[in-house]
Amino acid sequence: MNIPNNKLKPAITYEDQVELLRSRGLIIEDSKKAVDTLKRINYYRLTAYTLSFKRDNVFFEGTTFNTILRHYEFDSKLRNILMEIIEHVEIAFRTHIAYLIGHKYHPLGYQDYTIFRSEEHHKDFIAELEKGLSLSKDPFVTHHHENKEGIFPVWVAFEVLMFSGLSKLFKNLQVPDQRAIAQEYYGVHHEEISSWLYALTVVRNRCAHYNRLFNQSLPIKPRFRHVDKKLEIHENSLFAVIFNLKYLITDNTYWRIWVIKLESLIGEYRDVDIRRLGFKEDWYALITVK
Repeated sequence: MNIPNNKLKPAITYEDQVELLRSRGLIIEDSKKAVDTLKRINYYRLTAYTLSFKRDNVFFEGTTFNTILRHYEFDSKLRNILMEIIEHVEIAFRTHIAYLIGHKYHPLGYQDYTIFRSEEHHKDFIAELEKGLSLSKDPFVTHHHENKEGIFPVWVAFEVLMFSGLSKLFKNLQVPDQRAIAQEYYGVHHEEISSWLYALTVVRNRCAHYNRLFNQSLPIKPRFRHVDKKLEIHENSLFAVIFNLKYLITDNTYWRIWVIKLESLIGEYRDVDIRRLGFKEDWYALITVK
């Protein structure tokens, strides 16, 4: 490969990575622990959590390796509990949309582009769905291939949909169908639902690929209900997504339990500045009052 030498940094050992951090002012309490950490967490990944602790590549006085590691651990645990609650929403919307199409149109109604808003988007959806059905090894899919001539009613087919495909599918439903789901299950505007699902898709993808949430503006601006706009929640923040998520969890007991998990995590990592995730001082009250 013809890559100019001045464009490529040389690979350095774990020990040299530790010394590089130390030379920039990071306090390394235990060199062996730091080396062991870098053996399992890529230097490039871990140092993304240092961005709020330095200026011009020099760490603020008193910043320790353990501080950086705790922020990494907090982010990892936060991704885990977010995946749990997003799964709850994903399964619910698979159910809502499949039920509507199966009962209002036909068990195979999802194959008919005329019941959707965009034929082009429907083609993309069908291609993604067929790919999922062809690759799936789930017994229910194999059963329909072998015993049902490969015919999949909507309530079966949608079980292989990814959340991103589900979000796009909702957005492509006819407006009356969007309204029916939004009002029957959630009592909110259908455009709010569409916005929240897309936002959750972005967060889910970040979680699934272990991408950083801390100190990161998201490339989305979920809609806020008119009554909530006065709260001045930062639109690009993770907290904006969590705040609106409360409207998509209709099981109040489940939501309270999840919020307790979030509160417990934040309590365990009190040294993490959750304002860098968009959390406001009264965050707990904001997400527990619907």
